[in-house]
Amino acid sequence: MSKVKSGIADMSTDGMMQTSKERDNKLADANAKVKVNSNLLTRQSTAISNLEQKESAVGTAKDGLKQAIKERDIAKDELISTDVAVVNFINSQTQDATVLLTTGYPLAEERGASAPIEQVTNLSAATGDEPGEIDVNFDRVKSATGYEFQISADNPDSWTNAGASGRTSKFTFNNLTPGKKYWIRARAFRGEEKGAWSNAVTTTAPF
Repeated sequence: MSKVKSGIADMSTDGMMQTSKERDNKLADANAKVKVNSNLLTRQSTAISNLEQKESAVGTAKDGLKQAIKERDIAKDELISTDVAVVNFINSQTQDATVLLTTGYPLAEERGASAPIEQVTNLSAATGDEPGEIDVNFDRVKSATGYEFQISADNPDSWTNAGASGRTSKFTFNNLTPGKKYWIRARAFRGEEKGAWSNAVTTTAPF
């Protein structure tokens, strides 16, 4: 039995938009062999247009760039969620590989044992826009559903839980003591499964 998969979560924004457009066109074609629910197709088209608008805003905005990036990431998550819903619908209609390939989606691999969650890499920290604010960025971990963060003030051997995020590969620490040095680390998770903590990075909270 064959199934399709989404696969857009690990693409660049441009790749995500281009691939989604191609899939949307295939599924909307009058001769499509899999008839996807019209509400789902409308939702997918809206999600694509919304992401295009937010990505355009990111490229042109000089002021409020940070907010534009946040809105774009929310739009990405909505497109990913919608794309997965489309995949689930397609898979509920047929398991014929020949028909599935006409949808524009790649066939899903047969499920085996889940690969371990990888360690967060390329973690970096920089002063934020506000006093006592530190921003961190890192490479997204494939298959992770979220990330956890810990922070340590002056002593990298004593860690405090500092919150968690969704799929986005960035996080902001607020209300830190200006002028104080902090160590920060992160790890990915998938449900109850946790990855290893990243190497720690350090920076000083701004005044």
